[in-house]
Amino acid sequence: METTAAPIRSLPGLAAGIRQTDRFALPVSVASLLEQKPLVPVYQVSDGSVEREISGAAETIGVVADKLRRLAGAYGEWRHFDAPAYFDLYPEQSALLVHISERVSTVHVTFYADLLLPTFRRAERIWAEEFFPAYQAARPFSDIRKRPSVYREHFVEIDQPKLLAYWERLWAVVQGARQILNDDIGFLASSGGSDERNRWQSVWPQDTAAGLDSRLLPSLETIPTVTLTMIFPMPIHRQSGRLRRLRRMWERRKRNA
Repeated sequence: METTAAPIRSLPGLAAGIRQTDRFALPVSVASLLEQKPLVPVYQVSDGSVEREISGAAETIGVVADKLRRLAGAYGEWRHFDAPAYFDLYPEQSALLVHISERVSTVHVTFYADLLLPTFRRAERIWAEEFFPAYQAARPFSDIRKRPSVYREHFVEIDQPKLLAYWERLWAVVQGARQILNDDIGFLASSGGSDERNRWQSVWPQDTAAGLDSRLLPSLETIPTVTLTMIFPMPIHRQSGRLRRLRRMWERRKRNA
């Protein structure tokens, strides 16, 4: 049974997608959509060596964490909050990087900072555009000795090792950036790793796609991410039903007077 792929915007999400490669409908690469327009310089993470990307990632994510910290005070200044303007993103980029949910009395903001990492975008794009179709062509993975396949051979020798190489680099970059940011109070206050892992938790009890390298199938609790979240009170003048609640309170006080 095919499952419509949720947008892959974090390392836990990518891990979930890999585990379900045999069940997802053909995914659209979120990285390819994001890169249709250039990010402003503040969001452009240095590429090259692992060490250089780690350093650039930590610096950029620190900037985003600061924006989220200041958002609590700025949110109420907007009649209708304009995320692209506040975060300096094109609307199409904001839709991929930022998710805002207004609850009754709180605002929940998620910034998918993994998407800012060049290695994450490469890994996600390779999974969606190369690994995924190659896996479908290589199936089935049962009775492989009786049913040899040139597609399966190509997948095992070329496609899977390619994704694995980017996966291992991505893991190193995210862990390295997190180690640097462990001294950043702004990052620690907005780190959304637990929430993002919980969002994909339902995938892990399910059977994994056959034929995958075990290194692509980590346990969920070990997967690092630099996804950021911020929760703050909804500005009073924006709270749904506030006038109704105030009217009821005034009427109760009047009756009890």
